Amino acid sequence: MKRGFLFVCLWLYSFNFWGREVIGTYWKPIDNTFDSIADVLELEFISTDSIYYRDSLIQELYTIARAHHKEPMYLWRAKFWDARSQLKKNNSDSTIHLIDEAYQQVDSIRYVYDYMRVFHLWTIMHKNQPHVAYKNLKKISEYYARTNNLFMLAHAYIDMGNILSRLKDYPKALEYLQKADSYYKKLNKPVYRAKNQLNISSVLYSMNEEVQAEKILYKLLENPVCVEDTSFYINTLLLLTEHDVPLSKKYVSEAYRLSTEFANKRLLIQSECFMGRFYQNNHRPDSALYYYRKACRRMNIRNIDLIVPVIKNMSECFAAIQQEDSAYVYLNRYEQYKDSLDQVNSLAEIRRMESRAAIEKQELELQQAEERGRFRFVLILVVCAFILCIAALVCYIFWKKSREEKIKKQLKELENKELVTRLENEMLQNNCFKVELEYKDRELASNSLIIMEKNQVLKSLVDELEKEKDAGNIQSNTALQISNNIRMHLGTDDEWDFFKMQFVKVHPDFFVRLKTLCPSITEGELRLCAYIRTGMENKHIAQMLSLQPESVKKNRYRLRQKLNLGKESLEDFLRGI
Repeated sequence: MKRGFLFVCLWLYSFNFWGREVIGTYWKPIDNTFDSIADVLELEFISTDSIYYRDSLIQELYTIARAHHKEPMYLWRAKFWDARSQLKKNNSDSTIHLIDEAYQQVDSIRYVYDYMRVFHLWTIMHKNQPHVAYKNLKKISEYYARTNNLFMLAHAYIDMGNILSRLKDYPKALEYLQKADSYYKKLNKPVYRAKNQLNISSVLYSMNEEVQAEKILYKLLENPVCVEDTSFYINTLLLLTEHDVPLSKKYVSEAYRLSTEFANKRLLIQSECFMGRFYQNNHRPDSALYYYRKACRRMNIRNIDLIVPVIKNMSECFAAIQQEDSAYVYLNRYEQYKDSLDQVNSLAEIRRMESRAAIEKQELELQQAEERGRFRFVLILVVCAFILCIAALVCYIFWKKSREEKIKKQLKELENKELVTRLENEMLQNNCFKVELEYKDRELASNSLIIMEKNQVLKSLVDELEKEKDAGNIQSNTALQISNNIRMHLGTDDEWDFFKMQFVKVHPDFFVRLKTLCPSITEGELRLCAYIRTGMENKHIAQMLSLQPESVKKNRYRLRQKLNLGKESLEDFLRGI
């Protein structure tokens, strides 16, 4: 019954194909029924979101492929369409698994178009190295251009534009996206063109071209394609709201309402964050906190890029309503998350810079290859006209030398640029190490103070217990039992030994270098230096040494004299060891 229904649908589609372009005609024919289903699927990804209907067509492809198990092209095409369907449903793992299998099976010699389509989707799903993905897409786009497949060429340009946008090469990204837009317009593909307009407006915002970006977005809000696609419509509203355009309240409220009805977790989180930010900007912290809390409850660690600003904003809202304790708690959480996010962003920035440098190098190599090709062509013409045009040959030689010098200069500039990039990467890595070292110092000082305060409290409890026992308020056996229990939780080792052990883990050569610089330094002075190195204040050092703060200042002064420090501060000297 189901199979009969599918064939009826295919028969009806055959009438629609007359008089209009069928995008799937680039596929090499293998079977009338199989090819018809594939053509329908190509259009299904454009015209409808009927998951059940699309899945039923794909199952029919698998059925035909099993009947032709000796001919592998049926199976790799079925897996390709299945992978596209899984991608449409946001099942990334299934998509990668299917497209990997299709990529291993496809015949790149006999079925070149099959290979390019599979290779295109495989490249999109393996973008861990942006410069490699960009190079692959460059090769794919050249094939589409040679075969005059403008529809898939536009797809490839969008993928290249998105990669360049992530690498913050916005002018070049915009160039590719606008090329794709022109092809969609030429092919009369309003759905794809409308969705690409959202990419273009996002890049324009990144280039500070707000007027052009907003003009595009306002048109999209009136576009039937956008209005009928709820997810697309919500993204358009949120992009407008993100940049505080007029009527932001109307747009963010509508986005929140639609996200709630649409039941899309990602869009709902973004809408709640924007609602909170809107109310915070309008000095309504209570309402802002309501939406921030809702967003936080839906987030997980994968949303850390959203968590960090939301927690910071919540701290500011609590401060605005004079709830200092809550503001302090959220500020501490913000600092913790921000340290993690800063490290992740630093590494991401390093990878982004490396990828941009690699892409620029690829472009330069491509330019050189084109120049060499042109050079060979010109050389052939010159050789053919050598007898008739000696003067032209001389001019050409001068032009060639000039061109080679220009290429050498470009290569030299690229090498210098790569060197600068490496130096910047090393600086970023050193900064990350410095931040981590400072964090360990703060943690070490904090833990030592906590242990010291705990031991002091427990010791005071033991002393108080002895007084109560001597006064007869507590029986001797009970007092002894309680005293023993307390002593079990007292630090059995000396506080300085514990601190020294942890300090050496963080700064293994500190004491050795200090003794080398000043052989006469005492153990007590070493202890003082260690506390200063971790950034402890005088009052905390005094507690650790059981001294008065004034005594600590005197000890610091004597230590400066022993180390023969001039105007340099003691803290800077110790940090440099």
